[in-house]
Amino acid sequence: MKRISVLWALLIFSLANAGAQRYLPPPYPVSNDTTPHVILPDSCIRILNDKNDQWSVRDVELLAESGRFHPFISANGNKDTPVRSYWFMYRLKNTMTTAAKISLNSLSDVDEFYVSGQGTEQAHYTTGNLSDLKDGLKWINCIPIKLKAGETITVYQHVSNTRKGLPVNFNIAFFSTETVIQNGYVDSIDSGQSIYTTEDLESTFMIGLLILAAFFNLFFFSVTREKMYIYFSLFALFLAINRMYDIANYYFTVHKASWIAYLPIFYFAWAFIHVFLIQFIRHFFKVKTKYPRWDRFLLILALLSVLSHAIRLAGALVTHDFSDQWLSLFAPLFQLIPLAVIITFFLYIRERNMAYRFLIVGAFPLMLLYLLERFWLIPIKFLAAFKKLELVFRPIEVCCIIWLILFFSWTLFMRYNQLRKENAQKDLDKERMAREKEMERSQLIEDQKISLEKTVETRTAELKRSLDDLQATQKQLIQAEKMASLGELTAGIAHEIQNPLNFVNNFSDLNKELLFEMNEEIDKDNFSEVKSLARDVMDNEEKINHHGKRADAIVKAMLQHSQSGTGAKEPVDINAIAGECLKLSYQSFRSKDKSFQAKLQTDFDNSIQKIPLIQQDIVRVLVNVFNNAFYAVNEKWKAASRPAGGASVYEPVVSVSTNKSDNNISITVRDNGNGIPQKIMDKIFQPFFTTKPTGEGTGLGLSLSYDIIKALGGEIKVETKQGEYSAFIIVLA
Repeated sequence: MKRISVLWALLIFSLANAGAQRYLPPPYPVSNDTTPHVILPDSCIRILNDKNDQWSVRDVELLAESGRFHPFISANGNKDTPVRSYWFMYRLKNTMTTAAKISLNSLSDVDEFYVSGQGTEQAHYTTGNLSDLKDGLKWINCIPIKLKAGETITVYQHVSNTRKGLPVNFNIAFFSTETVIQNGYVDSIDSGQSIYTTEDLESTFMIGLLILAAFFNLFFFSVTREKMYIYFSLFALFLAINRMYDIANYYFTVHKASWIAYLPIFYFAWAFIHVFLIQFIRHFFKVKTKYPRWDRFLLILALLSVLSHAIRLAGALVTHDFSDQWLSLFAPLFQLIPLAVIITFFLYIRERNMAYRFLIVGAFPLMLLYLLERFWLIPIKFLAAFKKLELVFRPIEVCCIIWLILFFSWTLFMRYNQLRKENAQKDLDKERMAREKEMERSQLIEDQKISLEKTVETRTAELKRSLDDLQATQKQLIQAEKMASLGELTAGIAHEIQNPLNFVNNFSDLNKELLFEMNEEIDKDNFSEVKSLARDVMDNEEKINHHGKRADAIVKAMLQHSQSGTGAKEPVDINAIAGECLKLSYQSFRSKDKSFQAKLQTDFDNSIQKIPLIQQDIVRVLVNVFNNAFYAVNEKWKAASRPAGGASVYEPVVSVSTNKSDNNISITVRDNGNGIPQKIMDKIFQPFFTTKPTGEGTGLGLSLSYDIIKALGGEIKVETKQGEYSAFIIVLA
């Protein structure tokens, strides 16, 4: 049973293979690979229309096996069912004893070749006139392949075009690879017909020269603001764009073949070339002033040029046809432009203006060349004396353009130089007039100065007397503030040193009594009691010594604070100074009012190291700020309501904190007093301003503190809320 199944399978495969072979075209014999161009006969070609352009090569192979391909008739060109996409199938057999080197040819917009041989994988190649992805010989759209001796290959060629149908000259052919390379690359380079020809070098040089001229004249326009310069700059710029045709042709052909259809767009730059050339001629010769009718004609001619090119471009874009039929519609109009320019030259040839003559000499050869090329190019071909003119037209054109650019640029430079001299003369005249006015103004000022000097002298004497009086008053107030600060500091010192002195006095009196008792016990021979009393005396002496040293330390610290110093900065511990000043200020305030009690709070940043400061200055600032804080909380404490027979519900609190951030150190002194009214916030640092009753403050404490901190390179900021708190923030850099 298994044998019968295998036999049936082999039979079906053989029949299918035979059916498939029946629909394949006969292979075309490749008898040599030296014939330059071989066109395959119709009998060796099969064709299939791909109406929707959606079949893959695998789909096409299945359709070939089912007999969907039909014979190709080159004379008909497949006009009966025109589509944009076709599949061709043909076979090639190498009948030589050596390998055959041939190249498959492309005559369509995009061609895809699927090549498969006996026992080899299918190869895929892409090329074509409008294909951006090209394989093989890109410049001439050929795919080189190599056939082994006796090898037969099957080629599926997918043809895609932008238009329906096949061109009249369409054929399936192959080339000799060696011949193609020799003719298309080697010989073309040797004969000067390659992409890097003399014309390309000329175009590159011309583009550079034109762009340079455009930039120079754009600079002249920015200085002179004369329209002729911008018109000539734009004329040169669009002429450079037009000269890019050959270079763009190579780039599109090799790298962007899908853009090749739009290459003639570079010709449309002529619309702007004509317009800006006419506008330049009109403004340079000032045609409107001398020949107004001719000026209107030139303007209409320029507008018609723009309109005609716009119509040509629109028509070509709509129909995707950039051929010469659109260029030839308005040929008579293009012939009028160089003729009109030459007529304008003849109108001004007799003018005794060197710039006019320079420009005419520069532009006349190019305009004459274009006029001959437009009007008499066809008759010239039949005149033996002018047959070579067409061959050398391009070099002559390049020379004429260079001639025009050089003369135009030199003419415009002379014009620019003349305008610069005129502007310089105008500037000199303006400067002279300004100098005369300045002299008149100086004389008037001198007269006014003499009359004002007397008034100033009188006012100066009065101000000097007022200033002397003010300085004397300020010195008195400063001295009063110093004395007040000294009194407060002295009171604080006295209160602080009173405690250790009381201990010393009390223990001294106690020791005296103990010594009397010791003598009595000695007389009684009660030595055990004597020893006990001696121990008590020794303990008291230690306490006396301790409190004596404490008093000594306080005196030394206060002496250090009261020293006048040298005014030089030295490293100080800002946390220690802030704590000592807080205590001294509090003791000084309590010495005036024993009933006053306040809660002292400190919050010091221990990361702060010693900083260079003038110690006496920072002590003075802190004492002034602390005194104001204690004054504020004391005033609120006095005014606070008290329950019958009880203490006040308000607890005065004065706190000091330090903080280090970045390169700054801040000292914040905060109290929970009544705060500072907003209406006097701008005045608190002014000299002589105070809210204290007469005799209690001079108004110089905060002013001096503000000046000291400013001198140290810092600042004092105030934060307050009326009825709740005040905070003075001292920032040291």
